[in-house]
Amino acid sequence: MASDVDMQIDCEVAIDMATRDLVDAVIQAGWPPKIAYSALKNVARNRALAYQDDPDPADDPEPEQITVGSILPSL
Repeated sequence: MASDVDMQIDCEVAIDMATRDLVDAVIQAGWPPKIAYSALKNVARNRALAYQDDPDPADDPEPEQITVGSILPSL
């Protein structure tokens, strides 16, 4: 059985490319990298807290799909 450390590393590897793609899209949309990474950290923390409250989100309504236009910074 894999240790928690091994599982943590495997999970990080599994989500790395999707995270890179997301951050790249946000930065290409015009957000400064520092803001993009700070927002990602906050969203991840908030999602973790929400998951603690609702560990079975399968019965929740589908979130809105994100489009490139929706990630553009408001000027």
